[in-house]
Amino acid sequence: MLRGMYAAASGLVVASELQEQTAYNLSNTNQPGFRARGAVFETFDRSLGRATEPTGESLGARTAEAYHDFRPGQLQQTGHTYDLALSDPDRFFVLEGPNGPVYTRNGSFFRTAAGQLVSQAGYALQGEGGPLAVPANATQVVVAGDGSVSADGAPVGTVRLVRFADASKLTAAGPTLYTAPPEAGATDAPGRVLQGYREGSNVQPADAMVRLIVASRYYDAAQRALRTISESVQLNTRPQG
Repeated sequence: MLRGMYAAASGLVVASELQEQTAYNLSNTNQPGFRARGAVFETFDRSLGRATEPTGESLGARTAEAYHDFRPGQLQQTGHTYDLALSDPDRFFVLEGPNGPVYTRNGSFFRTAAGQLVSQAGYALQGEGGPLAVPANATQVVVAGDGSVSADGAPVGTVRLVRFADASKLTAAGPTLYTAPPEAGATDAPGRVLQGYREGSNVQPADAMVRLIVASRYYDAAQRALRTISESVQLNTRPQG
């Protein structure tokens, strides 16, 4: 009986995590460069948290691992000078974060009064020689397909791009930002840059809505099972008069 309660309770936790994750993805459907988050769930046969030999009997469910879906989003033409997109699905822009470099596929940048190109959070876009900046009085800024940047015809730098040997090692530092430990294997990797475009989120709203409905039904089923078992326990332990 207690095993049944534990299994139902763990099911509630898994369903709740799935709901939260799917809702988060949906909330970022319109976020440029956003990558959907997912998780792998599994059953297990550990009795009430005690490590035992596998019995073959499922006692509950848990999250086995979380991951980011790095499939590319759809390219959207904006015509904005500082909207940049990457045509290579495994490349990332490099930004200077508060605690070191961070990486993103979100190419929506703007120019500060001092001429520096920064992200929406104010993190400087990195070039091959450091932060990219253009003269404050420049009237025409062109980013070529190879990432080279010129202002009024004069070269000012080249957008730095990296790729990772193992992107699964990246850690989210925000909706579209990632940090990378050494084992991720970051290497500079020139790629094709598209000016006047931005990459949309790779969340499929219809698919996410279906997942949200399924998670809600899982939650309701686990909740009903837990309630039924609890009522049964109360009946069996009630003093007989």
